[in-house]
Amino acid sequence: MTSFFSTHSEWREHLLQLKYEELNAIPFGRTKDAWPSSLNEFVALSDKLCLDRTVPEWVKDAEVTLGLGTRCGLTPKKAHEVCRLAGVVKCVCHKTACQAVIDIGSGLGYLGRCLALECGVTVVGVEAKHEFTETAQRMMKDGRRKACNHPECPGIAMSCCHGDRLHPLEHSSGNGPSNVSVSLCLDGTTQSCEQMEELLHQIESEGVGVVKVGVVGLHCCGDLTPCTQELFLSHPSLRHLVLVGCCYHKMSQPPASGDHFPLSELLKGLMQAQGQCIVSTLALRLAAQETRERWRKQSDGNHSNHEKQMAFRAIAEAVVSDKGSSLNRKLIRQANYSDIGCFAESLSILMKDPSLKDALLTYHSTNGQFVAYVEPFTALQTCVQGVIEGLIVLDRCVFLWEQGLQAEMVPVFDEDISPRCIALLATR
Repeated sequence: MTSFFSTHSEWREHLLQLKYEELNAIPFGRTKDAWPSSLNEFVALSDKLCLDRTVPEWVKDAEVTLGLGTRCGLTPKKAHEVCRLAGVVKCVCHKTACQAVIDIGSGLGYLGRCLALECGVTVVGVEAKHEFTETAQRMMKDGRRKACNHPECPGIAMSCCHGDRLHPLEHSSGNGPSNVSVSLCLDGTTQSCEQMEELLHQIESEGVGVVKVGVVGLHCCGDLTPCTQELFLSHPSLRHLVLVGCCYHKMSQPPASGDHFPLSELLKGLMQAQGQCIVSTLALRLAAQETRERWRKQSDGNHSNHEKQMAFRAIAEAVVSDKGSSLNRKLIRQANYSDIGCFAESLSILMKDPSLKDALLTYHSTNGQFVAYVEPFTALQTCVQGVIEGLIVLDRCVFLWEQGLQAEMVPVFDEDISPRCIALLATR
């Protein structure tokens, strides 16, 4: 941050004069005649390249209403995501005549239960964490079937993957759509591919007894999104893909195994022409952070708190690093950020290091003038965030186009509620 503003001193002087509400408007293309032309061009171009996140009316109209059996345990954010995505999946299932979907990264089964109980879609959840599938089973059995809208609510059965063997799917005896959860890690390895082959065979023939199946995923983390795309491409029997990704910085990149970014030949060619990776891991991490819509709604108090948190943590990291140690991130979250004095005292107590307090105060007295850089720098980061995330999602969409599929990018969540709001939709 300090290095950036030392080389862009003409930007720094203008940005430091802005009020918080003016900083809020920068990612939306707000410029000033008095600013350097390079700053105005940066702001205007970032706004132009930011992917449109306006939710289409058909997505809003398709939103599902949760019954008592499906809303239990959901935060308002998760409820919004489940209602919106379930509605989209229901529409796509109707379009592709699919009776069932595979829910990749199904977690605690919230989306699967909604699809089964509110939309009448049979769901097979695939989740790497065995404890999540167990919890999903308990949640379904915990008296909630009495509250759902269906006369006979199906239970949830679990099948586990031990070693290289996938146990047969087990089903509850209830009528109507079923919701089955399978413990399986989709990571692109030969073993996981073989297990998915077996699972698909069970679904299409021995298992739930349907032929047309789609694939869905709500916030598939890191490599899970490109792995799911590859799964969809490698199985022509799968009729549609509805996928929302997240945690872009956890993706494999060249020269790492998998090379999940970029996926498209188009972006690979552009990167090759540049002679370097045009998006670093730090940039991918920025793409997974808050969007400009949330930034615009920050109050003066929000900005003040953010400024202190970011600055004080940076000071702590520098001081602890100079001591030849590493910062305990769990402890630093518990520190008092009211002011630098409270922070230094509380962190020294938490880390059981009496000398840390004076070291933090000394470092702040020497570098405290840079604290004011935090919010202007974050405003510039927010400008870039939408551009980078748009590039990632577009790369995934172009990759599907290159394979001859019909694919599109559709905003499905309200950006200020769920920042990772853009879904990939593909059909055969």
